[in-house]
Amino acid sequence: MTGVVISAWSALSPFGHGRAAFADGVLRGEPVAPVSTKDDWAAAEARVVPDFDIVDQLGRKGTSSMDRTSALAVATLRELVPEVAVDARTGVVLGTTSGSNRTQFEFTRDSLTRRKPYFVNPAQMPFALMNSAAAQCAMWHGLTGPNSTIAAGRTAGPAVLRYASRLLRTGRASGVFAGAVEEHSGVRELLEPGGFPGEAAVALFLQTGAAGNRPGLAEVLAVDTALDTRSGAPRDALVACLEHVLAGLTVDEVWGVATSAADPELSEVELEATGEVLGQRTVIRPGHLIGDTGAASGVVGVAALLAAAAGDPGARGRLAVATAVDRDGTAGAVVLRLTGTIESRGEG
Repeated sequence: MTGVVISAWSALSPFGHGRAAFADGVLRGEPVAPVSTKDDWAAAEARVVPDFDIVDQLGRKGTSSMDRTSALAVATLRELVPEVAVDARTGVVLGTTSGSNRTQFEFTRDSLTRRKPYFVNPAQMPFALMNSAAAQCAMWHGLTGPNSTIAAGRTAGPAVLRYASRLLRTGRASGVFAGAVEEHSGVRELLEPGGFPGEAAVALFLQTGAAGNRPGLAEVLAVDTALDTRSGAPRDALVACLEHVLAGLTVDEVWGVATSAADPELSEVELEATGEVLGQRTVIRPGHLIGDTGAASGVVGVAALLAAAAGDPGARGRLAVATAVDRDGTAGAVVLRLTGTIESRGEG
């Protein structure tokens, strides 16, 4: 295997903390019950990561002003870093919508409402930046390779995998923690009302097949993103993506598909597009289980495929497809080759 492979992964999601909790939740297929949430901005019923207190998870040092987005990302990598070989060229690529909306709104509010000369909390400023989560992951875990943030909304998952794969193929990194994170907050409810709110952080460890420091779970065969500029319809963009990433491959090899959308309209778009190109296949819909995880939804789909494949020996050696769509007409698709070294369901 000489391409880019996923050799480990982890997740914090409404299913719970860690890879095992996520895999068990996907295999059970039961939606997580929403809980009531409220902050200074709005109240909502949402599916959130349970029992996640920043200080309890990460300690008091360096967390007094840390936002939930950064904390979720740092805690997710905590499970992965000890499992893989990390060196000075190991990098981080994280997807986001715009960082922590709540921190950005609160910092802006303070600049307008607190007494002159605008006594904002300076310690909060770094966490109001879009790249805060990726930077915190690097600092907390001593990762000194490339550090990038990809702001692509719900298509961040495919965009992150493409960017991370390019870093590896061009020799700019020895390994990459590639993932995405989206926190739930009242501010996000104001910006995107009427959805099925959720939150998650997922990280995959990517390396080239030649690196060989850990067996591959899946090879990343192809990634594509597209925008339909004619009609602005994500369905047409997704069909184009799927046809491109599957060029030269046999559709009959596809074992399963993970669609990312939680919104009924977007979910129907994905099902129509995947059905047109792939026909009837096993479909995993994690968004219907844990809610709209925004920028994390595409990587959530990849993790769901890995989790489901672990419970099905017939998946080994076959193809799996993860899709992503957004309301602005963008879409993305990832094709994986599931290997014979799938982790067991219960591995932690």
